[in-house]
Amino acid sequence: MSSDATADGTPIDVLLVDDNEQWARFLSQDLERKNERLHVSIATSANEALQRLRGPDDCDCLVTDYQMPEVNGIQLLERVRGEDREIPILLLTGEGAEDVAAEAISLGASDYLIKDPKADQTTLLERRISAAVEQHRLQQSIAESEERYRTVTEQSSDAIVIVQDGRAAFWNRRLAELVGYEGPGLDAFDPVEKLVHPEDRAAVRDAIDAWYDGSDDEGLQEARILTREGETRHWELAGRAITYAEAPAVLISARDVTRRKRRKRELEWERELNRNVQRALVESRTREDLEGTVCEQLHQYGYALAWIGRVADGELRPDSVCGDSSYVDSVTLSLDDEHDTEPSVWAARSREPAFVDDFEELFATGWRDAAREAGYRSGAALPIVHDGIFYGVLAVYDRRSPRFDETERSLLLSLAETTAFAIHSIETHRALASRHVVELGLRLHGDGYYLNEVAQRMSGGDTDSRVVVEGTVPYEEGRTIQYLTAEGIAEDAVRAAATEHPAVVDVDTVWTTDDSGRFTVVVDGPTPESRLADLGAVVRETVVRADGATLHVEIAATQDPSGVIERLESEYPTVSVESLVETDREVDSPAVKRLTGELTDKQAVALRAAFHQGYFESPRKSSATAVAASLGVSHSTFLQHLRAAQQKVFGEMYG
Repeated sequence: MSSDATADGTPIDVLLVDDNEQWARFLSQDLERKNERLHVSIATSANEALQRLRGPDDCDCLVTDYQMPEVNGIQLLERVRGEDREIPILLLTGEGAEDVAAEAISLGASDYLIKDPKADQTTLLERRISAAVEQHRLQQSIAESEERYRTVTEQSSDAIVIVQDGRAAFWNRRLAELVGYEGPGLDAFDPVEKLVHPEDRAAVRDAIDAWYDGSDDEGLQEARILTREGETRHWELAGRAITYAEAPAVLISARDVTRRKRRKRELEWERELNRNVQRALVESRTREDLEGTVCEQLHQYGYALAWIGRVADGELRPDSVCGDSSYVDSVTLSLDDEHDTEPSVWAARSREPAFVDDFEELFATGWRDAAREAGYRSGAALPIVHDGIFYGVLAVYDRRSPRFDETERSLLLSLAETTAFAIHSIETHRALASRHVVELGLRLHGDGYYLNEVAQRMSGGDTDSRVVVEGTVPYEEGRTIQYLTAEGIAEDAVRAAATEHPAVVDVDTVWTTDDSGRFTVVVDGPTPESRLADLGAVVRETVVRADGATLHVEIAATQDPSGVIERLESEYPTVSVESLVETDREVDSPAVKRLTGELTDKQAVALRAAFHQGYFESPRKSSATAVAASLGVSHSTFLQHLRAAQQKVFGEMYG
């Protein structure tokens, strides 16, 4: 056996074509003796060879003599190659026929051998047959490997690239689509150098080296990718060592996570937006303050324009605007035009939310052209409605399209509902600003109110300890948030008792001492305070002890107290009336009005937050940093507002 190339033991089936049958048999037997893995069949004409090639028997190599009657070896070669057969073909030709050999190579012959009658060329022929077959099998293996990878990877939604010796040996169509290259744009390229952001290249090369070594330590590798157009995308890479084309390589799968990362940032914005809006609900003293804060937060959240408007004289008129106001300044938002489909007009007229993901898809109208001229591509408007009362429209516009996915729509709908409730509360307070009111003392017993159960658990039956509800506002997804002060109860007891109750979704600590603290509690569903607010009442204070809750409520003197009580009883059957007094409210003295009137809104908020969070107590219950964080401002900004407020108050007192 003379060939190392066939050492793997795979048989080689050879078809030998020669019109000299006796010589052909002698040569076939000699070849099989030289290499026992060769199995040589004989055909004495070109037509017989074609029939054998088309038959069921395998053929790994065709060896044909050039000089044959009727059809020579070159013609047979042309026919076989014309039928797209890729098996190795060797041509045997006589001396002085170098031009024939050259023609054979140009037509697709794998090799040729010039006969020498004076020498035994069997060994040389056997080696060339073996070499041609092994080369062909290697090429087939590579092609099959590539096809296998291609078949699998082209069906993948991930980008796939095989890196070998620092170059891309294979990549799927998805990779080309994601980076924006086609055809030759990715030929024999260094994927790290061509695609990865310069600041991330070193980390990606280290990860590839680790994957080459078979290490799993690297896990997923995040990297910024630069597309052909220069856009930065965020990818998540995973790799593993493989053998490709008989050599070590790394298969890397890549997933574009740009949208996910953007959504993560948006969710962080949403949480911040909710926190700031909830803070505005507690701290805003006027409707204008509230609406201005909501619009400002939406603008910071990313909308190019946010505004809230009210209907007056048949028109929707913006009251609070944040962002480029050129659009709302240029259009007349009339509700009298029943054919006008401007989102805010439509929402005001129908009392239904309107979402338009792409203004380009609408027919040309005056408002649409004005919106496009201002650079807006999408817009949404939501009616501000609470308990059947229409307070106006909340509208947002953006330069992106599409903008309003399911999560975004849910966020805006929830925000509109929250804003409606807040406006309702402010308007109710304004109605109660007159001196003449009805004060109700209501008592809630039993399990109807979640805080009754929580107070029993956290106090251990101690009637001296108590929980005071400082404020109640609606929260997202039909939930309610309450601001509580626990007196005579340790933080651990408060958090444990509240967390165990099925109605409580979340508990956060504002500040604590050894046996008291202030907390925010998110409740699944309404509370007595929120239901009373819906009924137009103001809950001045709720005190909860182990034996029940007492609510101090005010309603306008013009309102029927029995109707309020009956509505509350329908949801809380254990309610009872302890007191009902019609009285004149004490109003602030001129000195107090003068002091508070000098403060800006931000100064008043800073002073009030510092007071309620124990900043002025000794020792302090909350640091300036903690109070600033609760307000969503920096430490220095909080101190600036606080000091300005103190100076004004002290100036009025001592100046």
